[in-house]
Amino acid sequence: MKKIYDAELIKYIALFESIGRVSIKDIFQYNGMLCCVVDKDKVSTLIGAHGAKIKKIQNMIKKRVKVVGYSSDLKEFVKDFIYPIEADSVEEDNGDLIISCKDSRTKGLLIGRGRQGLFNLHKVVTRYFKINDIKVK
Repeated sequence: MKKIYDAELIKYIALFESIGRVSIKDIFQYNGMLCCVVDKDKVSTLIGAHGAKIKKIQNMIKKRVKVVGYSSDLKEFVKDFIYPIEADSVEEDNGDLIISCKDSRTKGLLIGRGRQGLFNLHKVVTRYFKINDIKVK
């Protein structure tokens, strides 16, 4: 999928790269916050000691920021993206992503009101991987 950035997102990329000293793979709006995707081994570099760098960025742009480590493995990427929600297992079956949860509270957090959480997760995952649908068990 082709990624299109507007002027605002390009400014955010420049800000993150200058303060965090990391290369940004992708950045996008997600649930009213900015989601920044970097290499998995560079997440701690961007966050900084005790979250200092990310707090500085959040104060500058007046938005919450979520930092996600990119993994070429679909299961690993989804687990990292939905953190702090704990999924028992993430599996791929014939183009469908199946996420198993331990209880109904976790399942509800993942699906969200009116399936909005699931819809947003599907949009994010399809930016990087070819999947048809996401199912929560």
